[in-house]
Amino acid sequence: MNVRDSEVVKGLLLAEGYEMTDDPKKADILLFNTCSVRQHAEDKVWSEIGRLGRGKRKTIGLLGCMAQNYKKEAFSRSPGVDIVCGPSEIDNIALYLEEALKKQEKVLAVRERPRAEEIYHAGFYEKKDHAYIVVSEGCDNFCSYCVVPYVRGRLRHRPADAIVREARAAVDAGISRITLLGQNVSAYGADGAENGVCGFPELLEKVSKIKGLKSLSFITSHPKDTKKELFEAMRDIPVVRKYLHMPAQSGSDRVLAMMNRGYTAKIYRELVDLYRSIVYNGELSSDFIVGFPTESEEDFRATYELAKDVRFDSAFIFKYSARPHTKAAQLADDVPQATKKRRHAELLELQKNISQSLKKHAKTA
Repeated sequence: MNVRDSEVVKGLLLAEGYEMTDDPKKADILLFNTCSVRQHAEDKVWSEIGRLGRGKRKTIGLLGCMAQNYKKEAFSRSPGVDIVCGPSEIDNIALYLEEALKKQEKVLAVRERPRAEEIYHAGFYEKKDHAYIVVSEGCDNFCSYCVVPYVRGRLRHRPADAIVREARAAVDAGISRITLLGQNVSAYGADGAENGVCGFPELLEKVSKIKGLKSLSFITSHPKDTKKELFEAMRDIPVVRKYLHMPAQSGSDRVLAMMNRGYTAKIYRELVDLYRSIVYNGELSSDFIVGFPTESEEDFRATYELAKDVRFDSAFIFKYSARPHTKAAQLADDVPQATKKRRHAELLELQKNISQSLKKHAKTA
C-alpha cells in the first residue's frame, strides 16, 4: 500500500511541476512516506529525518501512517518536520507543500476522510510494465496487535468501475501486469454490492477482461473472509496469477483468539487444503508473528508445526512489538527478547529450508 501511496504522491507533484531527484542531499524537499506496523520501521524513519535534515535547510514532510499515529507530537519529536500528512490527506499534498513553502508555517493534516478518487488516475507508476491498483482503504478487522485501523481508518471500498477505469488506462499506457491492493482484498464487496462495489471474484473477472493485460494478482487475503469462490476465480481466469498471500500469524488457537483473528488453526488448514484442491500448483505465502504476549513454548511449537505441515512457498516472519492504540499494547510484553530472537530464527530457518526444497523440486519436475 505504501508503494502505491508513494507513486500517487509523486504523480500529484509531477503534475504540479515539481522535479524528482534520487539524491536526498540535492533535494530541497524531503517527503517520508511511512509505516507504523512495527516499531523498528518508525525508529528508522526518525533516524533518517535527523540524518538527512542536517546541513542545508530542507522542507521535510512526514507522510502516511506515522503522521496519523503521532499527529502534532511529530513536530516536537522531530523539530525539523514541516508537514505532517496522514494517509487520508495525501490527495492535498501539493497544497500543503505550497502552504509550508510560502507561509513558512507548520502544516498538520490528519483528518480521516475518503480520498479524492481522481488521485488514482494520475497515471504515474514506478515500473513500466507493472501497476499497483488500490481496491480498498483501511481495515475493519481490528486484530489486537495491528495499528492499521487506527492510522488508515475504517474499511472503504473504491467503486468497481473506477478500479477498472484505472486498470484500463494503465494497460493502454503499456502496463501488462497489475496487482490489486487492499489490507484485506477478500473483504471487497463482502457485505453486498452497494455504491458500485461488487464481490472480489467478480472484480477480478471485470479487470481480467481488459485487452492487453497479461497478468493479474492481488494482496492481501484475510483467512476469515477468503472463500471457495475466490479460489475458483483464480482457477478459471487465465490471467490471474496462481498465488495467494494468506497470513496465518500463529498456529496456536489460544494466541489466534487473543489476536482476534477470527479463525482456528484447523480452519486455516482446511482453507489451505481447499485452495490446493482447486488451484493446481498454486503458490501460497504467509505472515507469522512470534513472541506475542503470553506466547508459550507450546504455542510456538503449534506455529512451527503449522508452517512445517503446510509448507508455504514463502513467509514473512516478525518478532512482536507493541503498537500504540492496539488492544495487545495493554498486555505485558512478557516474552523475553532472547526468546523472541530464538523463535524467529527457528521459524526462519524452517521456512528457508522449505522454500529451497520447493524451488529445487520445481526445477526438476
